Amino acid sequence: MKSKRLLRKSVQITTAFVLAASIGGCAKTVVQPKYEQPTAVAVTRPSQVLVYDFAISAADVSENQGFFAAVRNSLSDTSEHERGMAIAREVRERMSEELVAKIRDLGLPAQRATRGAALPTGAVAVSGIFLNVDEGNKLQRTVVGFGAGQSKVDAQVEVYAPSSGGPTKLLEFKTHADSGAMPGVAVTGAAGAAASGGVTAGTAVANMAVSGVKGYRSQVDEMTARSADQAVAYLSQYFAKQGWIPQEKATQAKTGK
Repeated sequence: MKSKRLLRKSVQITTAFVLAASIGGCAKTVVQPKYEQPTAVAVTRPSQVLVYDFAISAADVSENQGFFAAVRNSLSDTSEHERGMAIAREVRERMSEELVAKIRDLGLPAQRATRGAALPTGAVAVSGIFLNVDEGNKLQRTVVGFGAGQSKVDAQVEVYAPSSGGPTKLLEFKTHADSGAMPGVAVTGAAGAAASGGVTAGTAVANMAVSGVKGYRSQVDEMTARSADQAVAYLSQYFAKQGWIPQEKATQAKTGK
């Protein structure tokens, strides 16, 4: 009898891990091409690439929604506005740092620039705006799963070159990253708890209370890093087409909706 229970539990846990691998892998990061300047002649290789801090406001940041938000907020001394601004700073820092580092890896001299700084002659600018930064509902993702309370980060990226009439847009695209659809405790029961590291509804609330802003920011921080990866992959294709970097340096970006 005991062996049967152990076997049944083993099957449940194995099933949960299979689901986690197949469904958790649905977290996606994609590029959505929007515009590329039509030109018969390649643009001159820039002397430097300036990565301007992306625009974002507290109003762009969506927090945990619904009942679970009230539970979390009652356990935290940090105000909604402070948390929103903390998330905004986190994603802006991450995006700028990742873009600069990865563009340098392509062989182009890149550096960070503050918004409003002049674009020198011979340079190109990479700039953009965060269209949506949504941490979703962390507890709901853990308990319910399958995309409930999904987190996402959406950004618009633009590349400009200086001209006599002002900055000329060379390229525009969007990036989308989300947390995917992971089976939760409410769906998989004990097996779901095992697959998520033994997390239950009770421990999820406690963990959120203890982690505070640091844990709250980690999800969107990770998605922003993934967005930067795909953004640079797409940029590398354009840079190679223009002859700014060797073709072998270019990587294929994942495109989609």
